[in-house]
Amino acid sequence: MNLPAIKHRPHHGGRFAHAIVAMLAAGAMLLAPAAWADESNTTDDSSSAQTQQAQSSQSKSGKPAETLTIAQSTPIVTASSGFHLQVIVTNNSDVDAPAGTLAAATNALFTFASRSDMQSWAENGTNIPTPNPLGSVDVPAITAGNSTTVTLDVAADQQALAAIRNWGPKPLTIAYIAGNTRSIMHSFLTRSSDGLSTAQTPAMNLTVAMPLTSGDWQTNETAITNLIEETDSTSSSSPASGKAQESTESNGTSNTKSEETENGGAATSAEQSSEPLLLSAESIAQTKALEQTVAKHPRLQIVADPLYLQESGSKPTIAGVMQPADFDITAYAAINNASAYTNAGVTDAQWTAKNAQTIYAAAGNATDAPDTYAWQGSADWTMDALTKARAQGYSTVIAGASFDNEQTDTVHTGTYVINTTAGDVTVLKEQSELGTLAHGQATSKEATAETSDAGRLARLMAQSAFYQMEQPYTTRNLLMTFTRTNSSGWIDQVMSALEQASWLNLTDLSTMANTDPYHVSDSVNQSTDSPDTSATQTVLNQLTASRQGILRLASSILKERIQSDDIVSLDPQTLARRDADSTINHGNDPKQWLGSLLTVHDGMALRALTGSGPSGSHQRMAQAAQNLSDTLLGSVSITPSEPVSVFSESAKMPITVSNTLPYAVSVKVNSITDSMQIVTSRTNDVVIPAHGEAQVAFTIRVSTSGSAVAHVSLSDRQNVAFGNTQDTTITSVLRISDASGFIIIGFAVLLGLVGLWRQFNRKKDPDE
Repeated sequence: MNLPAIKHRPHHGGRFAHAIVAMLAAGAMLLAPAAWADESNTTDDSSSAQTQQAQSSQSKSGKPAETLTIAQSTPIVTASSGFHLQVIVTNNSDVDAPAGTLAAATNALFTFASRSDMQSWAENGTNIPTPNPLGSVDVPAITAGNSTTVTLDVAADQQALAAIRNWGPKPLTIAYIAGNTRSIMHSFLTRSSDGLSTAQTPAMNLTVAMPLTSGDWQTNETAITNLIEETDSTSSSSPASGKAQESTESNGTSNTKSEETENGGAATSAEQSSEPLLLSAESIAQTKALEQTVAKHPRLQIVADPLYLQESGSKPTIAGVMQPADFDITAYAAINNASAYTNAGVTDAQWTAKNAQTIYAAAGNATDAPDTYAWQGSADWTMDALTKARAQGYSTVIAGASFDNEQTDTVHTGTYVINTTAGDVTVLKEQSELGTLAHGQATSKEATAETSDAGRLARLMAQSAFYQMEQPYTTRNLLMTFTRTNSSGWIDQVMSALEQASWLNLTDLSTMANTDPYHVSDSVNQSTDSPDTSATQTVLNQLTASRQGILRLASSILKERIQSDDIVSLDPQTLARRDADSTINHGNDPKQWLGSLLTVHDGMALRALTGSGPSGSHQRMAQAAQNLSDTLLGSVSITPSEPVSVFSESAKMPITVSNTLPYAVSVKVNSITDSMQIVTSRTNDVVIPAHGEAQVAFTIRVSTSGSAVAHVSLSDRQNVAFGNTQDTTITSVLRISDASGFIIIGFAVLLGLVGLWRQFNRKKDPDE
């Protein structure tokens, strides 16, 4: 059980214990306080001693006995803000920790000289003196395995804060002492220029973008069943059907009434939808939260997946649209097998920039075509990937920090122009440290203060301030992105802090794309590591198999043979425009019916190949496509039959085949037994009408009494098996049923009698 949070103001007492605490806060936790007066006087010995103290106590698991986590920290200190710090102290050991003290201190005069210095400080690897105490708080005893939260509030006029005369990042030491245990964590305190007399320098341009998309797609089983059976969805749907039901099955959670209310009725509206592919109620709720966040921060550049906007009903202000369903262009180029994607159901036409704009307009958005951006997928951008993106209509792409491996002394504009055979591509590259932190990751595993959002935000603001200070009069435009899964709360925290940063000028994507490029080239300086595309290959194979199943139904099972080239292709936006009922319920046209089935399958395929890389959601869409194919082929099935008893040399075995599809099928029914003495005829051709049944009869021939099992199966006109197998038991009891049988028996009896007579009446040989 966690102890309650204890909030304290800084101590100012004169007792002996408080005097020790004041000394600690002033820097006594480090070994050479005299040396701290000279900022340049740091030694490896003192750094080693500090590290040794910080790791002096270890739990049996190898973790530090006590760990510190920043729960809250003022990201930007102004003339009036003061400094607020909240730290969680966790006792990882198996013994209780005594009461102790947590103290914070900074260095009001220190200025970081390089990015490596900042990184080394974050990793507790360098000894920068922090002689300016911010305050300290008492930490109560902590029982084994539990934690407590303490709060330190520092007033704006506190001496250490008032001593800061120049803006920028400052080192922050957070130290915890309890008995013989000492834990030290390094973070950052960033002072703005507010209230300082230092000269103002131009703000650095920063573009912050995020992809608005989701991999949490679900299937509406009721709508898919209606589509397969060509029934009216409005009359056949039930209150328990639809997206909410499928979402419950996929996520393993109950869909309660309170959840529907909490999600703004998303689940209720989903149940009434006739669309086969839907977003989960949870994803819809997240969209609503993101909409509120985006509305608060107009400088946040939203690059939206048009299919996601269409289904979620969200209409945020966007900077542009990305490839539909966040299709993974980089993995597509890495695999370099266009036919594999086509066979799986994803053609190039589905993810062009033009189609992205068309889907956006079909969702009822503004008629003006938005800008298009290709967002990086699970692999890195290569020349092949950039060339393909450009050929698909994307003249600007968003790239991760791995795009250019060149190491420079200072950060530079992240705009590149790459010359490809399809045309020039503008690449907007993310800045590495800022992007890592914005993604919710620590810059390294040794940066212990960055294990929490608050700690990462403190580092992010300090890092951005340092980048402006290292070249204050050089025009640069950096890019920072959020991930596809960052929470609205985290995005709100970061954007609120960035908007308060006087050293930053938040720009839009168009401005960054049109700025003078850092580099123009016909090559890409990227990592030589080959991406692992095995998971994507597996998904492609699954999708190819499921699509082939549908095409096989068309060409080899339906009575009216339909080749793939004859299938009526539906407008890709048929389902997207929410007019599926009027288009799919099209009457007795199997070509259009199959076209609608392939449209749904290919929509699943597109959503199974999104840029976030293969995951559970990708597998769910691939499995949904396979389920669609299996359901179609399983709609023609053998009805279970009763055991057959045979009382003569031959008999008939009736087999009933049912067809729940809306069109007649022509199939082969096969039978084989596991006995050589009891056999059946092998094959019967049968035509089963739509929504009907048909019966065939197999001839049974027996040569002895006994039993056998007939394995009855279905195959298409190409003799390829499909569907279920039915086992029927055959029992044979031979009886004499005609005159020839009696003659044979009589003759055998006669021969037996003659043999006996000769045995008793023959003459014996004399030698016997």
